[in-house]
Amino acid sequence: MPPGPVVTGVAEIALSVRDLPVMRRFYQEVLGFELWREACHESGPTPDPHGPPTITFLTISELDTPLGRHGHPLLLALIDYRRHVFARDRFDGLEPRQSTLNHLAFEIPPDRYGPERERLTALGLEPRPAEFPGTRARALFFHDPEGNLVELICHDPAILPGGTS
Repeated sequence: MPPGPVVTGVAEIALSVRDLPVMRRFYQEVLGFELWREACHESGPTPDPHGPPTITFLTISELDTPLGRHGHPLLLALIDYRRHVFARDRFDGLEPRQSTLNHLAFEIPPDRYGPERERLTALGLEPRPAEFPGTRARALFFHDPEGNLVELICHDPAILPGGTS
């Protein structure tokens, strides 16, 4: 068998969503992702410049890859699965408990762990802390408005591989 492609990173994560404006606002306000592009593709591949968006692309971070160096950041795509022409016939509805998606994990700097825990708590998101001794990391888990589990994770040198900190 010939070797497969050499993957150099993740370029995009796409979520099918019920309420595009609510999900866009959440990922912009809670995680700080910036709007990159959005478009209305309700009736075909040509965007309708006057229609409300059916797809939104939010920048997670810049990519240091050939793709990234030519204008394509690491993106979170939010797709209105009921209206977007390319998603409409692919889904009968969304049920996070029956999805194959387990969670989305985003890395944060270690010095942001405490402040993020406080901020998420103040927002009413009830972050659940977790430690991972095997990778010397700690994380905060919480849900987005549509029930997807989101993780903010960071390296923590105080967590020892044996499980003590």
